[in-house]
Amino acid sequence: MNAFEVVTLVVSVIAIALAATSYFRLTQVLQQLGRGGRSWFDRAEDHDISERPNEDDRDDPIPRRPLRGRPEWEDTPR
Repeated sequence: MNAFEVVTLVVSVIAIALAATSYFRLTQVLQQLGRGGRSWFDRAEDHDISERPNEDDRDDPIPRRPLRGRPEWEDTPR
């Protein structure tokens, strides 16, 4: 085995060991179990009416920005 293979193997083993020790700490996993926030797939019916977004509200207007690739010339009439 050359030095590159040895270094790659050692770094891989250390990385796997660090990942496994942080993954299998049962106390941290149990503490974080109930701390999840809202998920992407929450249904509106699962929340109180006061927590639901108002569907009648209008969104903010999309801000206008200059087109890319077209220089804005100061002396060109618009």
